[in-house]
Amino acid sequence: MNNFQIYKNGQQITFKKENAFFEKQIYKTLFIFHGLYGRGKNWKTFSKKLSSKENHIVVTVDLRNHGGNEFEEDISYVLMMKDIIKLFDYLGVQNTNLLGHSMGGKLAMVIALLEPKYVNKVIVADISPIDYQNNNDQIINALLDINLNLIRNRNEAEEFLSKYIEQKFLRSFLLQNLELVDGKYKWSINLKAIKKSLKDLRNFPTLKNINKFDKQVLCIYGGNSNYVEEEHFKKFKEFFSNIYFHEIKNADHFLHIENPLEFYEVSNNFLNN
Repeated sequence: MNNFQIYKNGQQITFKKENAFFEKQIYKTLFIFHGLYGRGKNWKTFSKKLSSKENHIVVTVDLRNHGGNEFEEDISYVLMMKDIIKLFDYLGVQNTNLLGHSMGGKLAMVIALLEPKYVNKVIVADISPIDYQNNNDQIINALLDINLNLIRNRNEAEEFLSKYIEQKFLRSFLLQNLELVDGKYKWSINLKAIKKSLKDLRNFPTLKNINKFDKQVLCIYGGNSNYVEEEHFKKFKEFFSNIYFHEIKNADHFLHIENPLEFYEVSNNFLNN
């Protein structure tokens, strides 16, 4: 079972099966899926804010081979979708909104297309349903090259990464996955499995004999990002008949961090109207 966090009334809460939050259908629910190398906790501030609204519940999920979940040999969008469906069934989810960033956005689209009965509205954050040709493995190789037996603190790990990754924000984002356990550092993400499947994760899976998803979908993208281009809009419309686009100007791929206020307002308006 994937690790997950539930937010209600602006606070993180412990799930109790007997509360039947999701079966009662009196709450607007939103499941959030993080991007590659991310984790559900990245969305804590957003989740607290949205869940402070009356009758709103937000669930952040640590996806397969991320966030301290038990390591699995393989990772793909279909496998992640099956994980999420198991979680939906465990929680009693019947109809929910989805929000996914980057890899999580592709996952949200796959769930909407293959298991639409679970899905209401979808927000896709800065990713398109296309294959990306970037074959740069610099990040995954740099993480794998860190000799954890020689690392005495996080600063030493960052110093090593700085030789390969220029952006301090990106280094900090990646190193959130480095955890100290019993005096030794270890990764909370399965780097070997991710590297093995990186090409598939960059692509959008081939989905056969599917119907268009006809409920509302919103794609929010960064004006400085190249993950969503106008030429991709046509591809979105092949899968989603009720798709809207919103550009956050002067934001790049991590648009929800670079301009959190606009990202929240646009998401909130879409979910509640």
